[in-house]
Amino acid sequence: MLASMILILKNVITLFALVEPVAMIPIFVAATEGLDAAGKIRFARTIGISVTIALLVAAFLGMPLLSLLGVSLGAMQVGGGIIVLLLSIAMVLGKETSFKGTVPSVAIHDVREATIIPLAIPLLAGPAAFSYVMAHSEWKTYSEAVQVVLPILIVGFLCWLTFRIACQAERQIRKKTLDLVERVSGFILAAIAVEMIAAGLRGLFPVLAAAG
Repeated sequence: MLASMILILKNVITLFALVEPVAMIPIFVAATEGLDAAGKIRFARTIGISVTIALLVAAFLGMPLLSLLGVSLGAMQVGGGIIVLLLSIAMVLGKETSFKGTVPSVAIHDVREATIIPLAIPLLAGPAAFSYVMAHSEWKTYSEAVQVVLPILIVGFLCWLTFRIACQAERQIRKKTLDLVERVSGFILAAIAVEMIAAGLRGLFPVLAAAG
């Protein structure tokens, strides 16, 4: 039970760092400019729901689709680990926005469009987050399924909560604070990315697991 809770906590922390809603607060503020308080709250809720649905679809349909294409779990872990490692380096260097892609002007002027594209997908639920949930979506029992689903639900809730708080405190949020959070998250992600790559290599080359 304790091991399961620790694993869920690790997945939540990792997925939250990959989705990184804190770094997207400035974009959220720009996208909701001109909306009243109720509109901003609805926008935050829609983002949280959109991110949750996107990650759940990736978790349960991503690997079966890749299996049809002949892609193994080990290859997915290595590929996803490389993407996460690149993202973590970009975060530490302060280039995370460049890695995820620039935000089109539609994100600022068309709130309905920005609800899902590009703010929810791909800026929040992007390649790194998709790769991670797909690489950790294997389950055989209901308890293992909970370990897959629960972190996604929690991260979706945290996305909503982050932007809900931003609705009330957008004037008090400082860019230096966001930059600090981004860099610390980058260091953590780098270590997790190395673990993902190592696990994938052990799956691809069993001799490495035997040697360990």
